[in-house]
Amino acid sequence: PGAMLLTAAGVALIAVQFAAARAPAAATGAQRPPGADTARLLDNFEQRFAELKARKPSALLLGDLYTLGAQLEQRGRLPQATAVFRHLARIDATHRDVTMRLKRLMDAQRAPTGRTETKGGAAVHAAAASPAATDRAVNPAPATPRTPPPSPADTRLGTPGGTAGEDSAPPTQLGRYRLEREIGRGAMGVVYLGRDLAINRQVAIKAIPLASEFSDSELAEARARFFREAETAGRLNHPNIVTIYDVGEERGLAYIAMEYLQGRHLSEYAVPAKLLEPRKVAELVRRTADALSFAHKQQVVHRDIKPANLMYDTATDVLKITDFGIARITDAGNTRTGIVLGTPSFMSPEQLEGRTVTGHSDLFSLGVSLFQLLTGHLPFTADSMTGLMQQIAERPHPPLRAFRPDLPACLEEILDRALAKEPGARFETGAQMAAALEDCKKRIADGAP
Repeated sequence: PGAMLLTAAGVALIAVQFAAARAPAAATGAQRPPGADTARLLDNFEQRFAELKARKPSALLLGDLYTLGAQLEQRGRLPQATAVFRHLARIDATHRDVTMRLKRLMDAQRAPTGRTETKGGAAVHAAAASPAATDRAVNPAPATPRTPPPSPADTRLGTPGGTAGEDSAPPTQLGRYRLEREIGRGAMGVVYLGRDLAINRQVAIKAIPLASEFSDSELAEARARFFREAETAGRLNHPNIVTIYDVGEERGLAYIAMEYLQGRHLSEYAVPAKLLEPRKVAELVRRTADALSFAHKQQVVHRDIKPANLMYDTATDVLKITDFGIARITDAGNTRTGIVLGTPSFMSPEQLEGRTVTGHSDLFSLGVSLFQLLTGHLPFTADSMTGLMQQIAERPHPPLRAFRPDLPACLEEILDRALAKEPGARFETGAQMAAALEDCKKRIADGAP
C-alpha cells in the first residue's frame, strides 16, 4: 500500500544475527574494506551476485552488497541495482538507506512507462511486504493511511518481463491473458489487471520473475515449487479465500491468474485514524479464522497472514484471504542465506526460529493482526531485527486495554491465547478461535465489559 524472511528449512536466523552482532567484521577473515572488489563484481554481475547471495549474513556482506548496489545505480544499471538492494533489504531492511534507495530505483524504472497510478480505486490483492514500508515493527513510525496501489518500496519485486539484469518492457500478454495495466506491486511480484481472452473474464495476474530471484542451479526447484504451491492453493474453495483460476510460465515470468477483487487491504484500517469498530473487526477476523481452519484441514498453511493479505470490500461486505502458498514459493533459494519466509512482525516464534510451521503459526499471525486492527499498533516493536525477534520469542505482548480501555475483556482473552509463545497453548484450530470471536462479538453487542 513489510520483511525479512528466515528459511523454513531450519536455518536459525536469530543465531546468525546474534553471532554477527557480537563478532567483529575482522572475524570473517577479510581485512579489506567492504566492497573493495566492486569493479570485479561489475565485470561479471550475474556470477558474482550469485556468489554474494550464497554467503551467510555478516557485516562485511552488508557492506559489499550496499557498495555494489550503489555503484550499479551510479552507472545507470537500475534493474541490477534493484536486485542487489532487494537482497540486502531481505537480510537487514534497516541497513543505512536501503529502503529509500529501493523506492527511488523502482520509481525511476516505472516513470518511463507513462502509466498513472489509480487513486481511490479498487485495491489489488497482492501482499505488500516491503521490509520497511508496511511493516513498521522495525524503527516504527507514526502510521498513515495508505492509498492503493501498494507501495513501490516492496523489496522483493523483480523486473517485469525479464531478469534482474535486463532493461525490458513490461509484458502485454501472458498465456491467454491480456495484461491491461499494472495495478500493484506485492510480496513477490507485479500484479496486473488482465482479461482472459478465452472467456472474456476480468482477472488479476500476479507475475513473479523467478529467474531474477534464483541462480540457474536453484531455478528448476523454484519453478517446481511454484507450480506445486499454486496448485495446492488453487484447490482451496472457500468463500473467504481468493479463487485461483490458472498458473503458467512465459518469457521467464511465472504467473498466477486469480479472481479480481474489489475493495482494500485491511492494512488500510490498521492505523489509529481509520480503525473499524470493534464488533466489525471481531467479525472479519472470525471469518479469517474460519477460512484458515478450512485450509489447515487441507494441510495448507498460509505462512504470511497479516492485514495486507486480507482484502475487504465495504460495499459488499466480502472478505478474502489472498496469497495462499506464495510465501513458500521462494523457499528453495533461501536455505543458504538465513532468510525467513513471511513478514517478521506478524510471525510466530517458531517461524522466526526456523522450526516446523503448522496452522498454529497462522493463528499467532492472525492474533497479531487482530491486535493491530483493534489498536492501530503492532504488539511487538523494536529498533532492529534482532530486537524484534527477541520481543516476539521472549517478551509478553502488551495488554490490549492499555491501548484501548474501552474494549471488552473477551478480546483480551482471545489475544492472550492466540499470542501464546508455545503453539500448543494457542487455539487448537481456526474454528475454535472463530467460535471464541463469535461469542465475543455477541458480548460486544450486549455491552459486556
